[in-house]
Amino acid sequence: MRSLDASTGVPLYLQVARALKEDIAVGRYGEGEAVPSLRVASAELRVNIHTVGKAYALLEREGVLRRRRGDAFRVATVPGAAVDLIRDDIHALLDRAATLQIASETVLELVESTALERVRRKA
Repeated sequence: MRSLDASTGVPLYLQVARALKEDIAVGRYGEGEAVPSLRVASAELRVNIHTVGKAYALLEREGVLRRRRGDAFRVATVPGAAVDLIRDDIHALLDRAATLQIASETVLELVESTALERVRRKA
């Protein structure tokens, strides 16, 4: 998992959850594989074990992780993990645009034109 940034204003448990989702999306952990224990993740990320526990519980509610009594947290589902991350980013972008009083239609146009620019640069 990547390091966390307490200065972003995003709660640490949400950063932990996102980091683990990204690890799953890129194939670091496959379906059915155990993820780092609460203690290991806590030590690696240098955060309180309860912060990691809260992140894992959130991912369990979302269906990303599963846990059976006496067993480790395991990846429950992989398909769509990357798409879910992008969808979260889109929601954050639309929230930011609303704060800046930019219409969703304008955001859509900006995303489309930016994507087209990137395609043209690669061609």
